Amino acid sequence: MVKQLEASSAIRAIVAEIAEGIAAEKISPFDAMLQFCKLCEALRSGDLMSDWHKSFSAVPEACNVCPPTAKKC
Repeated sequence: MVKQLEASSAIRAIVAEIAEGIAAEKISPFDAMLQFCKLCEALRSGDLMSDWHKSFSAVPEACNVCPPTAKKC
């Protein structure tokens, strides 16, 4: 699984953006959370997670941080 994640340029770009923003203190904690939501959406929308794993990582209905589009993954 790790090799698949490392091979995905889209995933690597999102992770790099989050890491750089946090390290340089350029993004707020809330914006970092939104970026993590973006990462989660990218992981769930691709073939990087099996359907079985997706069933265990559903976005809780009560989540008010993730964008509404994340709940549809």
